[in-house]
Amino acid sequence: MINNDEGCIRYLMQEMDPAEEIEFEREMLNNQDLLIEVESLRRTYKKLGKLPLINPPNDFIEQVKQNAVRVQKDQTHRSKIIFIKFAKAVASAAAAILIVSTTLYFYDYFKSTPIDNTSTIQAIQNSNVQPWVDKNEIIKFAGTEYSSAPSKEFDEEINHSLDKLKLVDNKAGFTPNNKKVVLVRVSQ
Repeated sequence: MINNDEGCIRYLMQEMDPAEEIEFEREMLNNQDLLIEVESLRRTYKKLGKLPLINPPNDFIEQVKQNAVRVQKDQTHRSKIIFIKFAKAVASAAAAILIVSTTLYFYDYFKSTPIDNTSTIQAIQNSNVQPWVDKNEIIKFAGTEYSSAPSKEFDEEINHSLDKLKLVDNKAGFTPNNKKVVLVRVSQ
C-alpha cells in the first residue's frame, strides 16, 4: 500500500472498495505515523464541515463567466482558423494536381508535329477519282424483297444460297413477306 495523502483522503471520503479499505486499515495498525495522519485529516475535515457556506460576490461570478466565454471563443476561433488553413491546403493541392495532369496531357498533344496533308489533298484533287456506283441489281434485305425485275441468273443464285441454309428450329418459317429473325446454320 502506498502511504500518501491521496490514500488517506480516499479512505476518509469512503472512496475505496472494501478490499482496499481492509488493506489500508491493516496498514494503519502496523504504521502509527499513518494512523496519526489519518486522524489529523479526519479532525480537519470535521472542522471544515462546520464552516458556514457563503456565496461568492456577483462581481466574481460575472468575471469567471466572462473569462470562460472568452476562452471558449478563443478556442472556437483557433479551430476555425485551423480548419480554414487545412481547407486551403487541400484546395491548393487539388489545383496543383489538376494543373500538372492537364499539362502532362497536353504536352504529348502539342509535342507531336502536325501532319502535312496538303500533298495528299493535292494528289486526290489531281487524280480522276470516280465514286463507286453499283451497276448490278440492288438487293434490299428488309425481308426477301429485291428491286427491279429479277434476272434468271439472279434467281438461281438466291435459290442456290437459300438451299444451303437449314432452319435451326421448326417454329420459324421463311416466307417472302416475313420480317422475323430466322436462326439458320450453313452446311458446306
